[in-house]
Amino acid sequence: MDKAGVPKDQRRSRTKPEIALELLDRVRAEGLPGQRVVADAGYGVSGAFRDGLEQRGLTYMVGVTGDFVVFSEQPRWDRPAASGRGRPRTRPRLAATSPRPVALSELAEKSPRRRVTWREGTKGALSGHFAWVRVWPAQGWATGDCADARPLWLLIEKQGEDGPLKFAFSNLPAGTSCIAGVRLWKSRWPVEQGYQQLKEELGLDHFEGRSWRGFHHHTAMTLLAYGFLLLERHRITIEREHRKAARPTRAKKGVPSRC
Repeated sequence: MDKAGVPKDQRRSRTKPEIALELLDRVRAEGLPGQRVVADAGYGVSGAFRDGLEQRGLTYMVGVTGDFVVFSEQPRWDRPAASGRGRPRTRPRLAATSPRPVALSELAEKSPRRRVTWREGTKGALSGHFAWVRVWPAQGWATGDCADARPLWLLIEKQGEDGPLKFAFSNLPAGTSCIAGVRLWKSRWPVEQGYQQLKEELGLDHFEGRSWRGFHHHTAMTLLAYGFLLLERHRITIEREHRKAARPTRAKKGVPSRC
């Protein structure tokens, strides 16, 4: 780190979810708008990350993996009570009459999916098969860690006939429709497309240096170039629309001109 010139205040051990929460705090402190967070399973599998978003009052839709376990019905817990003999229990215990936890991959087999179209693309309607299910997180159920967990939405997506299943947790309100959940989940696409363009067209991944300053200069210049190109594309689109609106309507034979 000395050779790379890493600043002293940046020499901290942090996970990706911890870095993400810090960045969210930074951009929100700068006044940038936005109350919804969408992330892939690299972040969504972290309970601390989801809790951090909840504590910040943010709505999220985050990917999780099929080995996660949930309750498909509200679980029932036996709360510890003082018995007067021996060391008392301090953690809740899943009641014998409670529904048992199930893996997401297993729940997906029993959850009916329906086709949902979330928007029109350049090549037609974009659609897929989804299930939208209310669940209770069950991570740590054996030790009562999830006894007070609130219900979440589970989005199950089937990609194509032979494609993989994908899963996402969301804290959207209880009455939220499936289409609203799908649209939020699919709002990741412009971000992923932008990241791909940054790498393939502007060289974000071409940096071969070994210094902190060099990497951040390279990244900053790449992002500035990307922002400039987006603004230029927006300007050209607006100018084209203005020219189209100002163009006189061509009269058809037998139809009075409206120009």
